[in-house]
Amino acid sequence: MFRFALALVLSASAIAETMETVVVQDVQERAQRTGTVKDTIIKTEVITAKTIERKGAKTIADAIENEPGIDTQNGCSICGIKRVQINGLKGEYTTVLMDDVPLHSTVSSYYGFDAMVTAGVARIEVARGSGAALLAPEAIGGVINVITKKATDNSILIDLAGGNAEYKAMSIVGTGVSKDGTKRLTVSAQHNGQGQWDSDKNGINESPKRNNYSLMARLSSDLGPNTNLDVRVAALKSSTFGGPTDNAGIFSTVTQTAPVAFEGNDVRKKYIGGPNAVNETVELNRVEGVTKLTQIINDNSNLSLTLSAAQGHQDSFYENDDYAHRNDTYFADLRYNNQILADHLLTVGSDVKQEQLRSRSIKYFDTGKIAKDDFDYFSPGVYLQDTWSPWEKLEIAGAVRFNLVQVDFKGQTAKANEIDRGILVPRLHAKFLHTPELVSRLSYGQGYRAPLTFFESEHGILKDGFGVEVSELETSHSGVYSLSYDDKKAAATISGSWTGINKLAYIDKSGVRPTLRNDFGYVTVGSVDALASYQVLSSLQTGVSYEHFFYSDRYKSLLPTAAIEDRVRLLADWALDGWEANATVNIVGARDLAPYRYGGRFNVWDGTTASDPKSTKAPMYATVDLRVSKKINKEFSLNIGVKNLFDYTQTESPLFFEAAGGRLDVLHIWGPLRGRQIYAGLQAKF
Repeated sequence: MFRFALALVLSASAIAETMETVVVQDVQERAQRTGTVKDTIIKTEVITAKTIERKGAKTIADAIENEPGIDTQNGCSICGIKRVQINGLKGEYTTVLMDDVPLHSTVSSYYGFDAMVTAGVARIEVARGSGAALLAPEAIGGVINVITKKATDNSILIDLAGGNAEYKAMSIVGTGVSKDGTKRLTVSAQHNGQGQWDSDKNGINESPKRNNYSLMARLSSDLGPNTNLDVRVAALKSSTFGGPTDNAGIFSTVTQTAPVAFEGNDVRKKYIGGPNAVNETVELNRVEGVTKLTQIINDNSNLSLTLSAAQGHQDSFYENDDYAHRNDTYFADLRYNNQILADHLLTVGSDVKQEQLRSRSIKYFDTGKIAKDDFDYFSPGVYLQDTWSPWEKLEIAGAVRFNLVQVDFKGQTAKANEIDRGILVPRLHAKFLHTPELVSRLSYGQGYRAPLTFFESEHGILKDGFGVEVSELETSHSGVYSLSYDDKKAAATISGSWTGINKLAYIDKSGVRPTLRNDFGYVTVGSVDALASYQVLSSLQTGVSYEHFFYSDRYKSLLPTAAIEDRVRLLADWALDGWEANATVNIVGARDLAPYRYGGRFNVWDGTTASDPKSTKAPMYATVDLRVSKKINKEFSLNIGVKNLFDYTQTESPLFFEAAGGRLDVLHIWGPLRGRQIYAGLQAKF
């Protein structure tokens, strides 16, 4: 894959060398200037390519980690799944867009955040709250929109890095622009990897080994003065190996099929059981494509058509059990934008999303021991939005959309459609300029989501089977307010959000087998945050932020792992004479873990009785990240950095035994699972 990408980039570069450098503004960008493609009224945090570089982030999960309103949670210490929460809401409520298109589903994002790479990414936009995006009504928590780079010049960027714990990263991004500026090509490829972390040295990792491979190409072509065709194709492969590390050196003397066993029957001591009993291996292969056609009709109107498709394959091994699936997602959108009056911009459109999951397990599904988790999802919709500027200081965007939602859990029941209903959802966004520096933004929106799979909340196949008995959509109401100040030296934002959710989906473990159900209560989540930055010197900028999240006790009890409640972040960026230095301190407040159902977990199981309970108190902790770079000349720069400088990891094993039956689980997680990582890199741009 990398050789193919390199050949494409070098070919594009060779062609580009014979072309003149041009200033590019394509048809899509002309449409964006009138506000007909992108909603700019809602409060949106932007993670720029420079911020991604300063973080040393090679995956989208690393790029958005610790950003305002975002909590990147580890959902499994062995297999390393990550769920991204926005405004404190579950990972299932976060919608991921690629170039404004909903390509990812709950299924694909389950392991997908650590598989999505940053090569070729121009920026990441985060909009918080239900109804944050017109094309993503299912975004109850909010939207993460990954914008890929559109070529504006002829260039090649090569980035190489390596470090301890088998850390490695290699990426190449090439761009080329035709002489007349009507064709723009971006090609990128990346490979990054990370070894296992086993800080407590018990022979089972707290963070797995992972390797990602990605290839992307994006071509934007003006077919005429008023017509643009934008095509993006991508392929990625991700492999994860978690569980046994053999630090104890005993696996050569233990059979693969031996059961779980620890010295002294204690999860904190050396693992002496069978490797396969704690092994979780996951391989993902995914291809995706998006085509956008934009037609400017006249100075006041345009038409756009978007078609996309994604196909993902997961092949997994969960502790002696096999599981695989194929997940297909298709999306189409047709919209018309018209500046009907000087102060009214009207958008009307129709879209449809279809998703399908087909799974297999030789051990369980083929023998008929447990029911499959197959499903079909189909949702066509229509929408209307009016963006109104009654006077210069005020902008209002009101929208309403109607969707039909059909879900058929094919492997669980004989019923044709467990969910089959229509739903009307409104949203309202407003922006008011108090002064040129002071801006208020207010948003209200409704959202909904169809719970699609048991594996949203339970990452592996279960020996005794599972059930899916949801019959209702999850629905939400959300409000977000922010007040922002920005002048040449100082910037500050205070904001608050509130979300109420009805019929939330959760895993009910009270019966014979765990079952995905609707909770018919009402849960609420809220947040407040304050951020400020100040340009102390022309070469030095500092920043500070504080966030607090409010969760109802009922909501806490339904989360798979404990959420962050208080967080402080301190930042400093310094740049002078080709040198750059960046420092970040993240401080997470202490928490009571009991409301998150962390009670009843034990370190010891002697075959009949559980003892030595796990703590239900998480202490306050802090992590520090540093990075320094030096520009050698016009083309080359060097960098060195360290993440988690003081090597802080949570002070107790994430492994535990359940009181009933002594089943081993991996979800006692409240702090960092990876220790100190030191890395160095070389970047070259031509």
